[in-house]
Amino acid sequence: MKPTTGAIVLGLSACGYPLTQLAVRRGGVPGAAVAVAVCAGLAARDAAMVAGGSPARLRRVPAALLYLELGAGVVASAAGWRTMVSAPSADQAPAAGADNVRRAAVAALFALHTIRFAIYLSPGQGRRVPGSAA
Repeated sequence: MKPTTGAIVLGLSACGYPLTQLAVRRGGVPGAAVAVAVCAGLAARDAAMVAGGSPARLRRVPAALLYLELGAGVVASAAGWRTMVSAPSADQAPAAGADNVRRAAVAALFALHTIRFAIYLSPGQGRRVPGSAA
């Protein structure tokens, strides 16, 4: 990946939480649907990476971050979906407890994703050194 492209993607990832909040606030239910779709997409990508054996090829910390990001993505998607479908109407706020879970999970998802992507952009990309102990 080109350094400029990587920096742009890293910046967008760091802005992921505020962007999802903006989409939910300004876009109502359709904006919330976009936010849920983004979280579900990240979770699906992480699940595919785990199923494909990526954790075995990564060093311990990047592998643990991948699992944590997968968990945060699943929680963010589920909580976002629940908040979205249980919203009384487009002009009323969702229940505070459910929305707090969604916000925390989305913040964790994008924080973990940003850290993992920064590791990916570094030399070695977080991979294990050949011949090192597992």
